[in-house]
Amino acid sequence: MVKGNDIDKILGQVVREIRLSKNLSQEKLAELGGFERSYISKVETGARSVRFQTVVRLALALDKKPSELIKEFEKHVEFT
Repeated sequence: MVKGNDIDKILGQVVREIRLSKNLSQEKLAELGGFERSYISKVETGARSVRFQTVVRLALALDKKPSELIKEFEKHVEFT
């Protein structure tokens, strides 16, 4: 079973992978989503838990549907 801290780290990894695939800096993603760059850094390293509202904002800033972000997350998780 996936634990809370693992969820944060995996979601951060997904955000980082998508951001890099779109050649976006943390600064640009922060600007697009209305975040501070340091917040993006904390999300990507799993140091911050995010609310669903933040997942939606991140997805939109990455030009993704929230469901697409969740699907990418699910690829990194083994459900038992």
